[in-house]
Amino acid sequence: MKVLASLAAVGVTTAVAVAVVGLPVSFTPTAVAVEAAPSTTTTTTAATAPPLAVGPVVTPPLPAELALGAEGAEVLRLQARLIELRYDPGAVDGRYGAETALAVMAFQKIGGLKRTGVANSETMLALAGAADPAPLVPTGAPSRVEVDMARQVLFVWSDGQLVKILPVSTGNGKRYCENGACGVAVTPLGEFRAERRIAGAHRSPLGVLYNPVYFHRGFAIHGSPSIPPYPASHGCVRVPIHSSRWVYDHVANGTPVHLI
Repeated sequence: MKVLASLAAVGVTTAVAVAVVGLPVSFTPTAVAVEAAPSTTTTTTAATAPPLAVGPVVTPPLPAELALGAEGAEVLRLQARLIELRYDPGAVDGRYGAETALAVMAFQKIGGLKRTGVANSETMLALAGAADPAPLVPTGAPSRVEVDMARQVLFVWSDGQLVKILPVSTGNGKRYCENGACGVAVTPLGEFRAERRIAGAHRSPLGVLYNPVYFHRGFAIHGSPSIPPYPASHGCVRVPIHSSRWVYDHVANGTPVHLI
């Protein structure tokens, strides 16, 4: 009983005290006189564990630059982002080839960035926050092609949705004479329609056209190995060769083609 009284004096409950001294749980102690404790009050402060050291959240830095010849996970992420934004970097294989460079250049044209085809830090930051560009012809047919002559890009719309953005090179406005054919390299402006097409490589008096889709007389949207960041064609709308078959397959005859 003295043990119980001592435990009670320091605040131990009866149940716990019973457990400590090994008495039955049903045991009910009688009143016990307990000698008063000394008046001196001792304050016990619980030990506080030192705060955990939390370092700053580290965000992996953007690569300073991705360009032709680069390989790896960063290139793979870049290609995936370009496809998400409806550009055409070619195969998503983690290799920065000419197709990826052309897709990057198309994005740079849209964003008003320097048209280098090199994914520098400025381009990467812009890609991270990019959204779809506004349509050139908001009231146009749900399925149509738009060629932005100023920015030198082409938009393909299908059922009201933007599905592809490609870099182009249009007429440079200069006079030419090649293989007995002379003229001024001007791309016509206005609204036309896809009329006919030729699969594969087609040799014309002005050179080889890949998968041409004609929209006005001899003017066509066609693949070319040369897509500089500025107008350079004889008047046709050049697109990258790797994208030309996609255009051939997805732009049906009768589709409106707007050159603005």
